[in-house]
Amino acid sequence: MRIDRLFWRRWLWVLLLWPVLALGEPRTALVVGNAGYRDSPLNNPVNDARDLAEALRAMGFEVVQRENLDKRGFDVVVSDFARRLKERGGVGLFYYSGHGAQVKGENFLIPVNAAIASEADVEYEAVNAGRVLRNMEQAGNGLNIVVLDACRNNPYRSWYRSETKGLARMDAPTGSIVAYATAPGMVAADGTGRNSPYTAGLLQAMRTPGLGIEQLFKQVRIQVAKVTGNRQVPWESSSLMGDFFFVAPAPTQPTPPPVASASVPSPFRPSVPQEAPAEGSRPQPGQVFRDTLSDGTRGPALVVIPAGEFQMGSPADEPGHRGNEDQHSVRVARFAMGQYEVTFEEYDRFCATTGREKPGDAGWGRGQRPVINVDWRGVVAYAEWLSQQTGKQYRLPTEAEWEYAARAGTTTPFWTGRCVTTDQANYNGNYGYYGSPDCGAKTGVYRQKTQPVGSFKPNPWGLYDTMGNVWEWTCSGYDQKYGGAEQECSIEDTSGPRVLRGGSWADGPLVLRSAARDWTNPRGWNNDAGFRLARTL
Repeated sequence: MRIDRLFWRRWLWVLLLWPVLALGEPRTALVVGNAGYRDSPLNNPVNDARDLAEALRAMGFEVVQRENLDKRGFDVVVSDFARRLKERGGVGLFYYSGHGAQVKGENFLIPVNAAIASEADVEYEAVNAGRVLRNMEQAGNGLNIVVLDACRNNPYRSWYRSETKGLARMDAPTGSIVAYATAPGMVAADGTGRNSPYTAGLLQAMRTPGLGIEQLFKQVRIQVAKVTGNRQVPWESSSLMGDFFFVAPAPTQPTPPPVASASVPSPFRPSVPQEAPAEGSRPQPGQVFRDTLSDGTRGPALVVIPAGEFQMGSPADEPGHRGNEDQHSVRVARFAMGQYEVTFEEYDRFCATTGREKPGDAGWGRGQRPVINVDWRGVVAYAEWLSQQTGKQYRLPTEAEWEYAARAGTTTPFWTGRCVTTDQANYNGNYGYYGSPDCGAKTGVYRQKTQPVGSFKPNPWGLYDTMGNVWEWTCSGYDQKYGGAEQECSIEDTSGPRVLRGGSWADGPLVLRSAARDWTNPRGWNNDAGFRLARTL
């Protein structure tokens, strides 16, 4: 009999979980399920909370479980949880299932009695998820886990703007992981069974002995994407310094392999954004940081990319190979690359500060979607403004830097291997097939517009959306035969064509290849082109 079939038999829990209980590590959890909303009740959050609380208790957690909390009750239980976590130390876990909303980039968990008629009411009627995270961080315990199954269909359609649906991205403090039921800006399903698709997947995965928490959430992501037809893809932000097992491996069981496939080399594991490296310090590969702007806020997240040499271009026998992709060896110096494509939120702030006209959004929404309809000169102007704000040298990446970072040490057509699917990138799903029988189905999901940045897993070097979503401008002039322009920035001369990389939401998979190239006039702009910035170190 398979061991996972026995988990529901309560009398076998002790036999299975003795390695966990023997660790002696305090485990404290707060589990909240809110379903009894007056105007928009939900079916599953109470079931989700009860089932998760039962599983956590069997795994050695001290659990406080609450249902249908009003604002005062929510505030009290959060404060009590933080105090208890500080007293006990060890591992802390906060789980919430119910309605959630984002306002001005902050996430709020909605009590059942919330009287919300406009955005202005949210701050006073709801619970700030960032506050919960900060309380856990300040408790000073060893490791924190935050799970938010809180992106259900929004009950406040009268005021809630479409471009800010779902939850906003929150960065996990050092030693913690924040897990979302779906990607930032997207909506999660309540489900038709006893549990939501996300919580059902979580309950199944967390009972697997020896499964590290980051690998666990990867399994949940795969399961949820499968059962929802890729309409819902969970997402995490992690800055864990070690590993954690809900159910520890048996003494004779080897530690599970790392998440990355052996075919996708990963010389470093990206972290979450920190303050900029101190002057004179040498930032380490994989370090993620943000520079401080003149008003004290922080700029875009940047990943430190290591120096190295690689084969730029593609072999002649690679399907989709074009005559302008001749392979040649290129050496790239250490630099920093934008972790995400620049968003409307970031670019709109630049426009508001400088008086520049905001670009159109094609009716798809702004916020965390990649900025589009910006020509090359507008991109350069944004980089120059950010350089003035921070005192650091921001720019577009060269074409060589872009391909080097996008490949992340891989030599296959895509950083994912020989194939790419629409649960790995946003592109024209009608052509979701690479041309090899081992790539599976010939069709996939065609979303027909941009998706919020970070909606898919990053490449092994921590960069999101290097395949699809939007074409990305580089600072290099187009040279069909690779005569050296790919390694240079051509800022002064704005007359010649500039290189675009990465493919877009409207393209088939062949142009999502790491080596694929396109170009356009610097004065041109479109709804399938955006950019990410680089910074000299």
